[in-house]
Amino acid sequence: MNLFRATLIVGIASLGLLAQSRSVVRSGSYEVGGFVGASYGIDEFRVMGGANVTYAANKWILPYAEYSYFPGIGRKQSRTIPGLTRPIDISYKIPLSDFHGGVHIRMPVREFPVVPYAVIGVGMIHAPARSFNVNIEGIQVPFSATASTDPAVNFGGGLRYYINQRVGMRAEAKVYKPGGQFKDTFGKVEFGFFVQLR
Repeated sequence: MNLFRATLIVGIASLGLLAQSRSVVRSGSYEVGGFVGASYGIDEFRVMGGANVTYAANKWILPYAEYSYFPGIGRKQSRTIPGLTRPIDISYKIPLSDFHGGVHIRMPVREFPVVPYAVIGVGMIHAPARSFNVNIEGIQVPFSATASTDPAVNFGGGLRYYINQRVGMRAEAKVYKPGGQFKDTFGKVEFGFFVQLR
């Protein structure tokens, strides 16, 4: 048992030395990865997930493309209902698909394996059509939400942890600001892994 512990300690220490002796923040490398996390819209946290691919233009700049799926984000619409004198705000939840591109701006500290980064992106958010009933003053009123694809910008930051030159993990938080019909700002936090292909 002591031999196993000693081997494990030496192995972990070797990984640290390897990370410091060979640069983990490289230019010209591709990364692919997946992530899971939570989004926060109008009402509560909801599980979400996705994947992305990046290319290291240099040690600092990583252009990327990303897809995220949000099972439920709160939305609001103002509608005129027959029989009521004023428009009412209707709140509901709907799944969203986000596809966007952007840039990760890494801030490496020498050869330290933990690298903070900032991120900014722009893309499109798609919401499918939905039909459901809304409770208005005790009456169930049918309501339809049309499909929409709206532009959105996002920004935030995170931390990358390079286990070695091939594999790493990251944690990230972002805020989304959509345009078009869907104007509610929402956020997400995520945790994922990535693999450097070369």
